[in-house]
Amino acid sequence: MNDLISESVIRLAEKLQLPERLVHIEHLPWVPFNDEETCFFKPLRFDLSTGTWIYLFRVESNQVLGRHRHTGGSVIGYTLQGRWRYAERDWTAVPGTFIFEPPGDIHTLISEDEEVVALFILSGTLQYFDENNQFGGQDDIYTVIQKYHDYCTRNHIPVNDELIY
Repeated sequence: MNDLISESVIRLAEKLQLPERLVHIEHLPWVPFNDEETCFFKPLRFDLSTGTWIYLFRVESNQVLGRHRHTGGSVIGYTLQGRWRYAERDWTAVPGTFIFEPPGDIHTLISEDEEVVALFILSGTLQYFDENNQFGGQDDIYTVIQKYHDYCTRNHIPVNDELIY
């Protein structure tokens, strides 16, 4: 019987692959995501080769976050705590809800009577719009890394550069 993968291929993969990473989230700060400090993120990974950022997202109860659009990639989310929805949709995410969002849609996140915590995996750019669909700014992997670095520096928290790989 032939091996599915030869020993030489296994050794080569082990030599070239990225090392495993383990992140203890209790050691990471909740970083303000918006100026009003009504939503926060806990960074888990920044993948510079794909522009993908993975983070826990926390939104205070009864908040309306600005209209936004994801470009350059999809969004995958999983709700851990609380209830939230998009003003433009007829569904509500509750703990255990998995979400896939294709790029390009514009929507407005609304949290309900409980703080929300969700895991999000995003690629590309997050663009912000006002009520007249006028562009008001954007975030991408680099601006989010900058928010993390700035927050850590201001609060004398060590930056975990192991999150960037």
